[in-house]
Amino acid sequence: MAQRVSKRRCIVVGGGVAGIAAAMEAAHQGMEVILVEAHRYLGGRARSFRDDVTGDELDNGQHVAMGCYWNLRRILRVLGTEELLALRDPVPIAFASPSGVRDIFHPYRWKGRAGVMRGLLEMRSFSLAERLQLLRGALCIALRKRNHLTCADLLTACRQSGRVQERFWMPLVLATLNAPVASADSALLTVVLRRVIFGGGDSHYLLVPRAGLSKLWEPLPAWLAERGGSIKLGTRIEEFVWLDNRIIGVATSTGEEIRGHAVIAAVPPRAFVRLLPEHYRSSVALLDTLEPVPIVSVYLWYDRPLALPPVVGLWGTTAQWVFDRTAFLERMPEQRNRYPGHLQVTVSAAHALSQQPATEIVEQISEELCDVFPALSRARLLRWRVIKERAATPLLTPKTARIRLKTASGIEGLFVAGDWTATGLPATLEGAALSGITAARAAANVR
Repeated sequence: MAQRVSKRRCIVVGGGVAGIAAAMEAAHQGMEVILVEAHRYLGGRARSFRDDVTGDELDNGQHVAMGCYWNLRRILRVLGTEELLALRDPVPIAFASPSGVRDIFHPYRWKGRAGVMRGLLEMRSFSLAERLQLLRGALCIALRKRNHLTCADLLTACRQSGRVQERFWMPLVLATLNAPVASADSALLTVVLRRVIFGGGDSHYLLVPRAGLSKLWEPLPAWLAERGGSIKLGTRIEEFVWLDNRIIGVATSTGEEIRGHAVIAAVPPRAFVRLLPEHYRSSVALLDTLEPVPIVSVYLWYDRPLALPPVVGLWGTTAQWVFDRTAFLERMPEQRNRYPGHLQVTVSAAHALSQQPATEIVEQISEELCDVFPALSRARLLRWRVIKERAATPLLTPKTARIRLKTASGIEGLFVAGDWTATGLPATLEGAALSGITAARAAANVR
């Protein structure tokens, strides 16, 4: 049965980061918000859950933030969970390789661009000439005007040698864009470096959440309820409700029809296309060409504490990033006693690895870790868990930049949000947050 709308209402479809940001901003704009999420949890791909054997809180995939994630930090500050990013305790980035090479990027002694420059100049595994090359390259990329180059082309244009690309830029591009340098959109690398270098203050800090990701969004239901809003979890949207050529609401899997002044679709691109009538789908048909890129996360538990840096970028291995979770998460005494060593390994753009059986992935990653950290060979692996996020992000190339939808869908009453939309940012937590805020501000202007 249709509901009567007594005040301006915004219906947000999707409870991921984009949907959360959209709901909060719409509430700030004085709208009544109803957030509808098909799953029984908030956060989307940025969520956590309890491991049923160890009791540890695991993320669906390791997410990190940076000081320049201003939109994400804003919504967390409002929710009272920004402190979980530990801004006063930013994380240095160590680097290691099987050949024994070690280095560290530690730019936190100084704030602003001076901190970035000092961090680059102190990376001793690079020669002085290479460090100066890195510094010039970072500035060259950050100051670049809009272009249609891949990251590989831009790095060549900025005169970055093959060795510098392999050991610094390739890991950075994989981590921030979830794409290889040969195809990644260099405009996205430019905006990242521009924010990091010229954002000022703590913009260049690497921030690793000190709790499971779901804790970041935990206060949202109460916060929204205090402002007259509500959240419907475990409720799927079957279709939009139309009046002439305007969207006036949604029909749910429970048989309910919810009407409002504006609808924000904060869902993945294929889900968005599914909700549209057939005659509208041709206008967004190119969304089907957005290739999903997987990320593989491997959780490992050992029988002893591991003397590893909190965050390590690996050179010359399939494994790319290692996080010592004992450095970030609070664990009960029983967990620390039974499983004293706890690592998480991330592999971005993991097309080939995601096709392998989990047992083979663990065997390969474990061998690589022992090659890089020989002391690990004396530790016994007690438990492991592999998480394959097969559609972690879309592959954003110079060509697909033109496919990303703008906030205004072209349909009256409907707005679009998501890390895949035209935010000008990579598909990150920050991009998702910005898209939701932008969509809510546009929806608030509907009369």
